[in-house]
Amino acid sequence: MVEVAQTEYVVIYSHCRDGEGTDLAGSTSGMFATCVVFMLGYPGMGKRTVGGHLAKLIDGVLVDNALINRPVLELFRWDGVSPLPPSVWEYVAPIRHAVFRTIEELAPLSNSYVFTNVIEDTPTAADEYDVLRALAHRRGSLFLSVMLTCDLDIQVSRIDNPDRVALRKGSDPEGYRGYTLATSLYQPPLTEVIYIDTSETPPAENARLILNALRDRGFVPDAELGSD
Repeated sequence: MVEVAQTEYVVIYSHCRDGEGTDLAGSTSGMFATCVVFMLGYPGMGKRTVGGHLAKLIDGVLVDNALINRPVLELFRWDGVSPLPPSVWEYVAPIRHAVFRTIEELAPLSNSYVFTNVIEDTPTAADEYDVLRALAHRRGSLFLSVMLTCDLDIQVSRIDNPDRVALRKGSDPEGYRGYTLATSLYQPPLTEVIYIDTSETPPAENARLILNALRDRGFVPDAELGSD
């Protein structure tokens, strides 16, 4: 049995922060100075790697799922294989809530973000997905989801990686092969998702493909908005 973080999102209700209006590029002009990108796919697809390259391209913040899970999993010295207590994800949920709330209430509205996660196709999947989409819209940011695909054997070959263990990510190759074959993932609405295969294309090139898709949808960083 492999461990995959059981995502639990808490809906965040908010209001505009004092002194920070919502008249951002994108609210009426069709252009967006910031974006929120949601990298989705099975473990080992390269979400964090591609997302890291993308974050550099857009001068954004990478919020990898390990960033949220690791404070709890570090306490177990988790090797990525040994079973974890089933209730462990209940302790991760408040961390996720704190991250979302901080972005909602405190973080600069000029920031862009790249999130990574796995969302299984469950009755609550659409609601889980919509939490991040709604957060992006309240910030006046362009929202785009990216579903990564990969050849199964190549995906599995990436799982047993020392970097994944160091980040307290799952590292059971055959376990994740079985998980991928047996588990369906949530599919975002076609109007707001692009699909990218990571089997052979270098991560930096895939990141540029995502940036091009963002530009096609109206993403223009602040520096470029002020250059006309």
